[in-house]
Amino acid sequence: MTADAPLVLREDRGAVALLWLNRAAQRNALRYESWTELSEHLAVLAEDPDVRGVVVAGAGGFFSAGGDLKTGPAHGAGPLGPAGRVEHAQRVMEQLKAVPVPTVAAVEGAAVGLGWSLALACDLVVAASDAFFSAPFVARAVVPDGGLAWRLTHQLGRQRASALLLRGSRLAAPDAAQAGLVTELAELGSAVEVALALLDELASADAGAVEMTKRLINSVEAAQLAAFHPLELAMATVAQQRSASAAARDRW
Repeated sequence: MTADAPLVLREDRGAVALLWLNRAAQRNALRYESWTELSEHLAVLAEDPDVRGVVVAGAGGFFSAGGDLKTGPAHGAGPLGPAGRVEHAQRVMEQLKAVPVPTVAAVEGAAVGLGWSLALACDLVVAASDAFFSAPFVARAVVPDGGLAWRLTHQLGRQRASALLLRGSRLAAPDAAQAGLVTELAELGSAVEVALALLDELASADAGAVEMTKRLINSVEAAQLAAFHPLELAMATVAQQRSASAAARDRW
C-alpha cells in the first residue's frame, strides 16, 4: 500500500459494498484515520437505497491486529485526549450498527483487540475455520475497548470473559462459533465469499422489515452500552496516562 492509498477501500459486488481495511503490511492495524474513513463510507452507504448489504474484511488475509500501537490511542488535547481514538471508535461502531442493511464481518487470519470489537459490531460474523480471536489488552497495560468487555461478559458469562480478557487467551473460530460469537465458519480464504452468499440470501427479504428488525435488535443493547461507554473511555484514559507516566520514569 502506498502512502496515499486509502486506509479503507470500497469495492462494490453487485448490491453489496465490500469495505476493505487496507493496511495489509501492518495487519490492518487501526489508526484514528482508519475510523474516520470507515465513518465516511458508512455515511454514504446508509443513504444509498441500492445497497443491500455491507461486508467488512481485512486485506492480505488478516482481518485486523487491533489499534495501531505505533500511533497510539491519543488524539486531541482535551481531558479524554489520551484515549481519543477509543472514543472515535465507539462512535463509528455505533454508526456501523445503525446502517439500515445487514452487515457482515469476514474474518480471515485473526481479529485482535479493537479489531475483534469491530467484527462484533457487525450483525453477522463469518470466520475462516483456522482464524482466531484474542484480546491482549492487559498484556499491553491497557484496558479492553470498543465495548468488548461488555459484549464478551454479556455473551459468555463472567468467568469465560475473564479468561479471554485477563489472560489474553486465544479463541479459535470453531470455539467462537460454538459460543455464538461467529455466525458461520468458512474454508480458509473463502470468508468473503461466504459473507457475500449470506447477504445474497438476505437480499430477497423486505428491506423495511430488515431495517426495523435491526432497530429492535440494536435497542436491546443500546441503553446498556450507552451507560458502559463513558466508563470504558474513562478507564482507557487512565490506563494511557499510567502507561505514559511509566514510560517517563523508565527514561529517567
